[in-house]
Amino acid sequence: GQHKTGTTSIQHYLQSHRSTLADSGLYVPDVLLGYGNPSHFLLNVYALDEERDSTAKIMLKETVEEDFFSTLPDLLRTDIRRHYQLANESGCEEILWTNEGLYLLNSLEEYKRLRQLFEGFSDEIICVCCLRDRDSYRESFKVQLEGLGLALSDNKDSYRYLEDDSWLFDYDRKIQLLAQVFDEVTIMPYDPTDMVMTFMEKIGYKAEGDTASLRLNTTQTGGN
Repeated sequence: GQHKTGTTSIQHYLQSHRSTLADSGLYVPDVLLGYGNPSHFLLNVYALDEERDSTAKIMLKETVEEDFFSTLPDLLRTDIRRHYQLANESGCEEILWTNEGLYLLNSLEEYKRLRQLFEGFSDEIICVCCLRDRDSYRESFKVQLEGLGLALSDNKDSYRYLEDDSWLFDYDRKIQLLAQVFDEVTIMPYDPTDMVMTFMEKIGYKAEGDTASLRLNTTQTGGN
């Protein structure tokens, strides 16, 4: 889903319940190429066209050597294969990858590049995407960017261009892009009261505990 749609809360819930979810048949990858971030952000970095950026890609450039990006495709495929092997060994029939940065992909080529990572392992590749109402999404995402010290952009291709005509808010086009690439696309609305429960129900798994109180990375606008 988009940034500020409860993604951080969902990802932390998934990681903290990996064992019980695996018992139910759902495998959630933990460490990806040594990064224990609960978001599988390297999927975004890999799938973006070389000239396009995201917050994750910008930050990664500050911490890795330049040749990291040329070796990323092979390294990522190898580690993804490892996770599918672990999922099979655990008896899991489904595997769940999650990263809000995947909403920032903006072409068939980028989404096809993402899909190709999993084609050799999965019989069916389903996309679950949360869409928040445009006004609150824009305001909450703007606050997040400003908090990270990232200026808004005048470049209409940029994910930091937040004017009314930004591709970020063209939901019909986004849904059409996803439908052309994935076997099934499930769109879910943003639920500010309990996004974790809403997400788990949408993917067909029971959530445990007080998920309504799990609200991480919230902004002053009330977003998450």
